[in-house]
Amino acid sequence: MAITHGELGRAGAAGWADSFRRSELGAVVFEVSPTALRRVLDWAEQQTLPQASRRSVHSPSVDAWTVLDGGIVHVFGYGLTTLPAGAHIVGLQAFRLVLAELGYAVPDGLTKATTVHPHELRRRLRATRADDPSAREQADLLASCTDAVLLRWVAATLLAEYGSTGSGSSPLPA
Repeated sequence: MAITHGELGRAGAAGWADSFRRSELGAVVFEVSPTALRRVLDWAEQQTLPQASRRSVHSPSVDAWTVLDGGIVHVFGYGLTTLPAGAHIVGLQAFRLVLAELGYAVPDGLTKATTVHPHELRRRLRATRADDPSAREQADLLASCTDAVLLRWVAATLLAEYGSTGSGSSPLPA
């Protein structure tokens, strides 16, 4: 998805902090504000990323996309849950990439993953095959996040897999 100067200006003017915030669910979990939700979901849907969905009775519906060291989790629908409807970005590289792709200026030191240049993150994303078994498994894991406990557990699992900088072992080519 190409970002035009107009979009960059709008995103930069609002600032990433108006659209995202760190979640209490883990060090590598970021909440997407309702104002940025559609842009984040549109971006994810336009990518050729591994995706998984859950549609269970008595639980909210979840769509999830694998993005680098984590992914995007969109919870919606009905059901009793400790996780409100909306979206979360899991993973430091995933968060950094989404910010860059949507045109947000990211201050230095926001995350350790900011040491990886956005061009490199984009290259890694392009190397993601939608049919890669490990990446599909990661999408399935993210789609299991129907409540806060599961999202916290999945985020901790991915953090353990990829490390705090998102540069650990990866099912994706480096």
